[in-house]
Amino acid sequence: MLKRIEELIGNDCPDLPGLLDGLPMGVALLDDSGRILMLNKALEALTGYSREEARGLPCRHVLRSQACVQGCPHGREDLPGTGIETDCINRHRRKIPVRITPVRVTDGNNQPVCVLDVVEDLTALREIEARLSQATGQGQIVGRSPAMEKLLRLVPVIAQHDSPLLITGETGTGKDLLAESVHKASPRSREPFVRFSCGPMPPELLDAELFGRVQGGTGELKPGRFQQAQGGTLYLSEIADLPLSQQSSLVRFLDEGVVLPVGAGKTVRVNARLMASTAESPEKLVRDGRLREDLFHRISAIRLHLPRLKERGEDLGFLLHHYLSHYAARFKKNITGISPKALRLVCNHDFPGNVRELKNIMEFAAMVCIGDKIQIEHLPGHLPGLLEAQAPPATGRKSSRKNAEER
Repeated sequence: MLKRIEELIGNDCPDLPGLLDGLPMGVALLDDSGRILMLNKALEALTGYSREEARGLPCRHVLRSQACVQGCPHGREDLPGTGIETDCINRHRRKIPVRITPVRVTDGNNQPVCVLDVVEDLTALREIEARLSQATGQGQIVGRSPAMEKLLRLVPVIAQHDSPLLITGETGTGKDLLAESVHKASPRSREPFVRFSCGPMPPELLDAELFGRVQGGTGELKPGRFQQAQGGTLYLSEIADLPLSQQSSLVRFLDEGVVLPVGAGKTVRVNARLMASTAESPEKLVRDGRLREDLFHRISAIRLHLPRLKERGEDLGFLLHHYLSHYAARFKKNITGISPKALRLVCNHDFPGNVRELKNIMEFAAMVCIGDKIQIEHLPGHLPGLLEAQAPPATGRKSSRKNAEER
């Protein structure tokens, strides 16, 4: 068998080594006993072994993967059709996450000739996942509804580009968290994420806050938010609250990559990705003259929309228990759940403040709860129907028993 494969590589298919070397993922060519016949260049770089050193060695001595001792597939008649996600230890004792996909090669008579182990380096993917999970608990946007799952799948893709991003959605839907999640999943994640709320402010002070100011006399530049975000991301919350003159400066930045500090005679180049958000419809803001149309078209190169909490289906119950668990742990309380009556009252609420309001309700309830379950009296007083729900129960043994069960 070994001689037959050597003839296949050396004579019948002289370009096979060059073909395998041209692949971007690692490939090991194995005989029927699992010994290495050849490594391509990508796998040489991954493992640290040259093809001459690896030739003739059992593959487990080179890949050194957990799969080698936990369910190695090479002894099976039918190799798995999908890859195995595991890790390998290279020659320099570095642990590398990989996906190994064994592929059996047969001849024209469907007889086995050799096995190709395709080894994909998952390091870049794991780094993206790690950056996404850096903001845990209250700092991470979460959801299980189809709309949110679709949106969250876009985050790692959008994060790899520097195009401007516009996030829309009602107040409290998580626009700030989404912007930060995109930043943390991006190649800019090691650089600053600068957040600026575009509230009312005197124009000159606003210019200085955004674009910086040259100090009189010394000529020293006091950096603004753009300079602070150098290399990273600048996120402008409620961008339509910016006066039109500052909006025109944003257009210039998006076109030329420069800003003009207050008191400066020349522009300053800034390398920062611009993200913005608005709770109102940007098309309506343009029609009302509150958002420049040219800015809207530039800032919405990529656009994401966060739906209302009541439009997110099962996310309401999921987030309720998510925040309840978080605040129970934070306040060091043994709260195991919420009573059916309290749960109905919360779920019937319209949530004009969306996820932020739900979070605040669960924080308050966990704070004042003295038992192991959130009861209706632990909910904040602004919830509609709370006073009626807290009314004394009807007299009678049957009503008392029913009320006790509901609690």
